Amino acid sequence: MRMSEIVSFLDLSIYPSIALIFFLAAFIAVVWNVMTKSKQEIEAAANIPLDDDVIFTPRVSSIESNTDTDSTDPVQNGGGSHA
Repeated sequence: MRMSEIVSFLDLSIYPSIALIFFLAAFIAVVWNVMTKSKQEIEAAANIPLDDDVIFTPRVSSIESNTDTDSTDPVQNGGGSHA
């Protein structure tokens, strides 16, 4: 049996309808979220680029924090040999 014969028996017309329903649900959720925001939340979000009082520090990855506290590494302690 050829692949074209197998695909011809499948009813694929339901998938566009399901995708449309998912899209509409996501669209309605976003619109609902935006419409239910309070005035204070909107103003706070609008002032984020202008707020210079808050200093954001970058996160330190777990690899960097482990190498700073690891004292068993011979290369950091000066006892390692390289070929």
